[in-house]
Amino acid sequence: ARGGDGRAAAAPLDVRWIHGSPSAKYNTDPDIQVHAYDENTVILRQNMAIDYEAPFMFLLFGTARAVLIDTGATASADHFPLRRVVDEVMESWLAGHPRDDYGLLVLHTHPHGDHIAGDGQFTGRPGTEVVDAALDSAWDFFGFHADPDAVARVDLGGRVLECLATPGHHEASVTFY
Repeated sequence: ARGGDGRAAAAPLDVRWIHGSPSAKYNTDPDIQVHAYDENTVILRQNMAIDYEAPFMFLLFGTARAVLIDTGATASADHFPLRRVVDEVMESWLAGHPRDDYGLLVLHTHPHGDHIAGDGQFTGRPGTEVVDAALDSAWDFFGFHADPDAVARVDLGGRVLECLATPGHHEASVTFY
């Protein structure tokens, strides 16, 4: 469906987010809820029983590489198996879209702990670039130090994300479109 401006109109989200359990000891929900919004967009949510922030993460696929936006609030892969889940989702996507040398880029909305804690799970992962969320690293990557009003473009191959510098919540905050 198309909106009045000719752009693709958003589909209903059609998901019921889990909220964990009153006691983490008896929680039976998955550590990470995975919702395929469409064929190339996956929304991940950390179980609230693991961390009260219950952050959302986004895995977006292009033809050349995928991007994971944010890595959650828990570093431990034993308690929060983000890399395993991302690898499984990517493996499934690649089964339907075979290609060689498919990369993963890890970006962040800002460097608070509930958005970057899982970064270490991607250290040493082949074909993966993790961009540190700190102001100097992230803004250098996007080119915002030279022009904070610029619109940075992250090309995934057939899918381009636009990124804006949006300091406020944190001085290094960025917004993706």
